[in-house]
Amino acid sequence: MRKIILILALILWACGAPSEVDSAKAQEQRPGGEAAEETTQNRVADSDRNRPLGQPLPVGVPNPVEAPDIWREVPAENLLYMKTLHGITLIEMAPDFAPNHVQRMREFASNGYFVGLPFHRVLKEFMAQAGEPSLVRRDPPTTPPLVGEFMFRRTLGQKIKLVGEDRNFNTGFVDGFPIVSQPDELAMMTADGRVRASGLHCPGAAAMARTNDPNSANAQFYITTGNPEWLNTKYTVWGRVRAGQNAVTEIKLGEPAYPPDLIDGMTLGSDVADKDRARVWVMRTDSAAFAAHLEQQKNDDGKLPGVCKIPVPVYVQWEQAVQ
Repeated sequence: MRKIILILALILWACGAPSEVDSAKAQEQRPGGEAAEETTQNRVADSDRNRPLGQPLPVGVPNPVEAPDIWREVPAENLLYMKTLHGITLIEMAPDFAPNHVQRMREFASNGYFVGLPFHRVLKEFMAQAGEPSLVRRDPPTTPPLVGEFMFRRTLGQKIKLVGEDRNFNTGFVDGFPIVSQPDELAMMTADGRVRASGLHCPGAAAMARTNDPNSANAQFYITTGNPEWLNTKYTVWGRVRAGQNAVTEIKLGEPAYPPDLIDGMTLGSDVADKDRARVWVMRTDSAAFAAHLEQQKNDDGKLPGVCKIPVPVYVQWEQAVQ
């Protein structure tokens, strides 16, 4: 019976018009048939299914206990715990960049909306998209669509650590998030003393899907597994994976896959008891320690790689976490 219901749901979904992330360039770049294949590389051992798999700190980088001044702790209300068959992914939300989208994600995480929903559109080296209820015969959300927050107004207090510069836009990091921004010098020419900026679709970006209407995002989100730079400034980036990106890359490929991988849990950090919370620190990207870290990232020619290729050190303290 469950199989019959899933098949009927797949047919109904295919006949609808769900929110989609523009994949035209991804389709051009991937070989035929790859979307239907399930990735089998880097499978997580059964004993690690419930763990967020973080990366070890770079050699010589002190942890937050040893050097608290070079780290900032992610507030519980800005941390999402996403659980799938492949493990737990910890996502930091960025309310300074996309406050309305972050609030929507908080609401859905707190009321359990996402639990049991499938990843209905997963493209290799592009993204994993979820939040469509029709596949499991659920009613659509009653929440109103969101106005796009593709750009935000950055204050000079939101210091950017530059990685790339040109006359019009710079790339770099603000609070550990990769962004593109107008130069600070333009702030003196604006009425509010701010400049335009936007989160980038580097691997691990968490963003909202929409239809062709730029103000149609509602409940469908995606996490990038590649670097679809053509989506920059066109879709709202509201967060970033801080640990467990490997679990995202293992989500079954397909549009949709059969059977699709599901969201087994989506929890807001502030809804978790203090004793059970993960503590996540991100290296301050305006610190001297991060500047030294950047020096280690330079290529043989002495130049930095693109901002999306520069890892930001993250430290997770949680009895289930792997450091």
